[in-house]
Amino acid sequence: MQLAQNTLLDNWTIQKRIIHALLMREIITRFGRHNIGFLWLFLEPILFTLGVVSLWTFTRDLHGFKVQVAPFVVTGYSSLLMWRNCSFRGLKAIESNRSLMYHRNVRIADIFIARMLLEVCAITASFAVVMITFLAFELILPPADIFLMLLGWFILCWFSVALGVILGCLSEYSDIIERLWHPTSYFMLTISGAFFMVDWLPIFLHEMATYVPMLNATEMIRGGYFGERVKTHYNGFYAVVACTTMTIISLILLQRVRRLLESRGQ
Repeated sequence: MQLAQNTLLDNWTIQKRIIHALLMREIITRFGRHNIGFLWLFLEPILFTLGVVSLWTFTRDLHGFKVQVAPFVVTGYSSLLMWRNCSFRGLKAIESNRSLMYHRNVRIADIFIARMLLEVCAITASFAVVMITFLAFELILPPADIFLMLLGWFILCWFSVALGVILGCLSEYSDIIERLWHPTSYFMLTISGAFFMVDWLPIFLHEMATYVPMLNATEMIRGGYFGERVKTHYNGFYAVVACTTMTIISLILLQRVRRLLESRGQ
């Protein structure tokens, strides 16, 4: 029993070191060692979000928003960043890190864990910083239901990671996956709920819209923030089932890709 515990602890220690090393490699590869480097991981989404908020705030009379612009844009754009960034970082993740597969302790899953963890932490941090800054300057009101807001964010992260892993595995089988995902992501952008709320749609589309997993998460985030000030439409149970299904598919694909690489001698 003691031997098994020691072995498990040793494996966990090795795993942490591998993930840490892969994270550092990703950060250095993407942002370098100079200038602001790692900080740009947080500043890029923050600056873009602030720019969009400023533009929409100054043009409020033109688009006639019925909700407060700043929190609507922050929640929508941050949600959009999460699933888009994770999906694109998943594509060709194995190919760009193929040399690392020769190390005995590095697994395919480790590569995806490092990449997805980096994106999720960065976008979550930028979202939190923007919200806290706006709250500090009294530009927005405090969230009405922080638990619902966090639950929606968790489901969004779950969906985004599963999507990234699935696309990353499929891209190992064919380059066409990467080419197809670019136009597909633009279509998904229009139905993701980032720039609209379900209640603004015709009534007959309300139920249909809730079959889009990330839209449910976005509606939950906004429902948690605005509370009774807006009417939201989401199906949390369906979103969890969809994420669970995608997770199972991603695990199956990871195993198949591992066997594919082994058959290639890599």
